[in-house]
Amino acid sequence: MTQTTRQFWVRRIVWAVLIAITGVFVIVKVNATMYVSRPALDFYRAVEAVPKDKIIVISCEWEAGTRGENGPQTEALIRHCFEQDKRFAIFGWTYPPGPTFGQQIAERLAPRYHKRYGRDWVNWGYKAGGAIFIRAWAKNIPGKIGRDIYGTPITRLPAMQGICTIRDVGLIASITPSASVPVWIRYIYGFYRTKIVYACTGVMAPEAFPYYDAHQVAGVLKGLTGAAEYETLLRYRGDAMRRMPAQSAAHAAIILLIVIGNVIYIYSRRRPGAGSPPGR
Repeated sequence: MTQTTRQFWVRRIVWAVLIAITGVFVIVKVNATMYVSRPALDFYRAVEAVPKDKIIVISCEWEAGTRGENGPQTEALIRHCFEQDKRFAIFGWTYPPGPTFGQQIAERLAPRYHKRYGRDWVNWGYKAGGAIFIRAWAKNIPGKIGRDIYGTPITRLPAMQGICTIRDVGLIASITPSASVPVWIRYIYGFYRTKIVYACTGVMAPEAFPYYDAHQVAGVLKGLTGAAEYETLLRYRGDAMRRMPAQSAAHAAIILLIVIGNVIYIYSRRRPGAGSPPGR
């Protein structure tokens, strides 16, 4: 067997092992015990601290590709808002599908908490313009948003009563796989000191913590783990908690395969003639 053929089969064996391990833990129900990290706890407390006369802006900056992580994060946050009677606005300015996904989650949860659109939450939809729009929006929310996703002027909605500028926003939750949170920090926290919490994908977590350590974001949910920690705080078992055993098993398998690969490599290097150039 040539080296190329061997590499071909080794890769497929690794993939098969990971698929099998993940599949087993998806099918078999395992109760995961979550340790709630400080960033997730601070995220939870920031939502709890929002006064009744202010609104929470849920910035859904994600699309189908990161639904596995950002979806459970959004669901946990909306569930928390419903439980605590916190009115909120779903919003998007980088990924057009984000507000639609957020609306679907809110509509699915609303009957359970006896909540009604327009009274308990509103969807501003997707707004283009990036940082320029955000700067103008902060000074005149009704003027820049105009109408909701159904074409209704937002000034007619009970959920928007008393909401005029960024001073009437109690918290901004940025849920995104991208690096859009610096815009919120630069133009909203930097000028108005409005609290920001950040829910990111797992790969973006290393970039999130410098903002958290600098107190520029009040809390962080890191990927599926962060969503599971939030569910733990809310005392319910959702998608994140159900998926955590499979994710943990896959991570453990990857670490084990890395160790095995390094052991094989070191052993092969120590064999007689393994390091000799060809022809000698």
